[in-house]
Amino acid sequence: MVSRSSSWAGPVRRSARDHVSPVLAYADGLDSPRSPPEAVIAAAGLAGDDIEVLLGWTPEPRAWLASGGLRGRTIMAGYALSRAIAAGRLRYLPVRLSAMPRLLADGLRPEVAVVTGIRRGSSLAFGASAGWGPAAALAAERVVVEVDESGRDLGGPPIPGNVVATIQRPALTDPPPVPRAPSDVDRQIAAHVVRLLPEEPTLQLGPGGVAEAIVAALDRPVRIWSGLVTDGLWELDRRGLLRGRAVAAYVWGGREVAQLAETGKLDLLPIERTHDVTHVSAIERFVGCNTAVQVGLDGTVNVERAAGRLVAGIGGHADFCMAASRSVGGISIIAVASTTKAGVSTIVPRVETPSTPRCDVEVIVTEHGIADLRGVDDEERLRRVIRVAAPEHRARLEGSTSAVRST
Repeated sequence: MVSRSSSWAGPVRRSARDHVSPVLAYADGLDSPRSPPEAVIAAAGLAGDDIEVLLGWTPEPRAWLASGGLRGRTIMAGYALSRAIAAGRLRYLPVRLSAMPRLLADGLRPEVAVVTGIRRGSSLAFGASAGWGPAAALAAERVVVEVDESGRDLGGPPIPGNVVATIQRPALTDPPPVPRAPSDVDRQIAAHVVRLLPEEPTLQLGPGGVAEAIVAALDRPVRIWSGLVTDGLWELDRRGLLRGRAVAAYVWGGREVAQLAETGKLDLLPIERTHDVTHVSAIERFVGCNTAVQVGLDGTVNVERAAGRLVAGIGGHADFCMAASRSVGGISIIAVASTTKAGVSTIVPRVETPSTPRCDVEVIVTEHGIADLRGVDDEERLRRVIRVAAPEHRARLEGSTSAVRST
């Protein structure tokens, strides 16, 4: 079902000299639009099929990503996008989230932005994700809204821009993904992290089991300013440990987090606000707690590649680590298991891809303890990081230090 607003201006006319492919930007988040590109461009009245898509965090599978004719770019690998990237249909862009609004307004300005929305009276608003959806909608010539008629209103911002059409959100054939439950190792890491927290901190958490374990282990009141929040936030509030309103750009949850929004405890905001490094770094006692694919002996972090394969993206990792390292009384923490499920060490001599620089990483936490890197030189950083590596890998890491020191 497609409806068009009165602002629709007809098919876009391009001259024969214009060889730039129109960009179709899909807003990111757990509720990223599901409609295939051909349905979106038909709704927008866009002529031709020479389209390039721009994607972000896309957790749910998308059947149309397997199309041989599809091409485009994404700022996040992994989840539903990994096969399309491996096949060369999508090219990965190493972009931090805070830079997306500028990129959308300039280098990758979309012809059409497709966003997921819910009805709020006679208007449309963002549902479970704001993210860079508002920036895409403002930058695009036309906006198509995929309306989730059963979506919950979490208080997201109104959908801006030139909305030319609405389309019905397709049903999901497979169960939606859910956050990973904490493991025993995650709980050990969380116990170490909670020991580090200052009084009355403002906490940011990345996705994953470690983050869920930290929320469950919290023993003092905290404020939440994060890229993502989950249903665990409701339990935190029930325990009387959530101070003020939680701020986030994305929600990954169901009934519990919706109840939190209904009680006025959640602000769902676009990344221009949630990931603004200048603003976030001005929050006193801001603690950024993120994870990693690899941590180098100098403290540099890789969140993008494993064994040469793209598995994620920079996202807000670099933004929040930088902000936390600048915050008065704050801490930039990397909390990660010392080995993968296959027993491979996550502590390495040098990371495959430097995603977040060592100057923005202050504390490394694994199940084996805390490596506090604040105020120490490279030589001491090596020693402290090795001490929190898995015991079976420490001798090898010690043997690699001469090569690390020479670079």
